[in-house]
Amino acid sequence: MSRLVTVPDPVNVVWFDTVDSTNAVAERFVEGWLASEEYRLPETVVVARQQSMGRGRSGRSWESPAGGLYATWFAGLPARDLPVVPMAVGVSLAAAVEGLALNVRVGLKWPNDLQVDGAKLGGVLCSSRSAGEAAWVAAGFGVNVSTVPALAPGEGTQAVSLREVGFTGEVDEAIWTLVGGFLTHIHSAIADPRGTRSQWLARSVHAVGDRVRVRLPAGVVEGTLVGFGRFGEIELEVGGRRRRVSAAELMVTERQGGT
Repeated sequence: MSRLVTVPDPVNVVWFDTVDSTNAVAERFVEGWLASEEYRLPETVVVARQQSMGRGRSGRSWESPAGGLYATWFAGLPARDLPVVPMAVGVSLAAAVEGLALNVRVGLKWPNDLQVDGAKLGGVLCSSRSAGEAAWVAAGFGVNVSTVPALAPGEGTQAVSLREVGFTGEVDEAIWTLVGGFLTHIHSAIADPRGTRSQWLARSVHAVGDRVRVRLPAGVVEGTLVGFGRFGEIELEVGGRRRRVSAAELMVTERQGGT
């Protein structure tokens, strides 16, 4: 298959028609590199037309039928850059979607779902490992191109595809445009934490005063959104106390102003 968008050098691209999970493939690459002293693993993006064992948040399976983009980008970074990566991935992918010239605005639902007019267009799942000052980061992401997969129970929103918001091209065209756009933006986004935070906040679909429910490993917490931390942590008022959460599942139960 020919590429419709050239990705920046020296990024490697690994393509699958079908794969168990692009995240799992990325993990296998990194594990192999860590076990070897003979080569250095370059920045890589693993791309697939469909997944048989896609992964979502909290270990859930992620339906990944043909008709979508499923990818995992992984790279070595200084450990000091890790905190900004989730925000950088979100804004880079949102910008890549808008680069398809669909005349849509992509919003970000905390922690990093892509939304168009309140419907879920895609999602991001980041992971990392570090040793001293060095780290590896992996960002798995998916975008609904021509299909709308079923959402996990309790997501509290609808799903939408690029096709439904005006994309008229081929699925492969969208895949390579999105991958190329993401790779074009990601490093500048990581290098500018302050600017990336501003962009991330500007895309947030949340407002101070929203009542929210957050699902943590220890249980469900309900509170009022009072702000965001330096690297996108959500800040809640719970029982008169301020609480900061860096990653969890969130559902808005009441919008500011009752809308």
